[in-house]
Amino acid sequence: MVLVLTALVAGIAPWSGGAATRTVTQTLVFDAYAKGTFVDRPPAGPSPGDTERSTARLRDSSGRFVGTAKDKCVFTKVIANDVLEQCSGSATTSDGTVTLAGVGHLESMNPPWQVTGRSGAYAGLHRTQIFATDIPLDPNVPLADGRGFSVAVIRVTTNRPLHVGVVPRPAANARFIRRATAACNAREKQGEALPGFPFSDFDPFHPDKQTLPQVGRFFNEPARRNLPGLLLRDLQNLGRPPASGKAWQAVLSARRTLVANHSAQIKSALAANGSAFVRSVYQAARDYDELVFRSAVFGVQSCTLS
Repeated sequence: MVLVLTALVAGIAPWSGGAATRTVTQTLVFDAYAKGTFVDRPPAGPSPGDTERSTARLRDSSGRFVGTAKDKCVFTKVIANDVLEQCSGSATTSDGTVTLAGVGHLESMNPPWQVTGRSGAYAGLHRTQIFATDIPLDPNVPLADGRGFSVAVIRVTTNRPLHVGVVPRPAANARFIRRATAACNAREKQGEALPGFPFSDFDPFHPDKQTLPQVGRFFNEPARRNLPGLLLRDLQNLGRPPASGKAWQAVLSARRTLVANHSAQIKSALAANGSAFVRSVYQAARDYDELVFRSAVFGVQSCTLS
């Protein structure tokens, strides 16, 4: 889908911060609140020439809106279980503007995009993205006008230090992050080994009440239902990190919220309560965005099992 701002950037820009030239490595994290539109050219459904556009407001780790972004992706080829896109976009903060370009995937993670600094403190930066995730909020996104979230992580080595979106990456946390990531990967492998979702025509935004209890029973199977809670326990058992304790607590808090909504979603499905189920689906998108965002702020952005 559409990437907002995600890059591993290494570049050189002039900075008169002292007599000797020095470089600094920083990590920046943004959460994007996006609005999108979709132009479906004939034939109906995903096909070459269809176009996605989005505009977004960028939020930093403190919750402040600090910039804007826009993207355009044109479908180029329909492949098995996915669609390839040619994408371009830009993002602007008070530090400057960057442009982005690359191949997009409608249904899976995008490969690296080229990122180029165009102005301000970003001028002269050239490299590629390292992390991107898109979280739809409205039904049928992107095949209709809708909203969604994107989370972005940027690692920058430059002669000109940046200010917007900067988060700490203490070296003391490196081992803790490896342990947390390993715990997430282990539980994710367990989830991947479980049978896949069997109701291919089920629409969570317009659920069929006859099918809804069956969906509830599927997600209520102990091995599947318990997995998010087990991962939460694994992460809690790691204890406190050497640094950035507040950021880690935000990760755990976001995961607790997601686990609670997961239970509520199963309960509403088993009761065939369609309106409550739909509300829980929308809330799950918001909760998942917060989990991915807080995980990225701490440094475990790959730990996104929901």
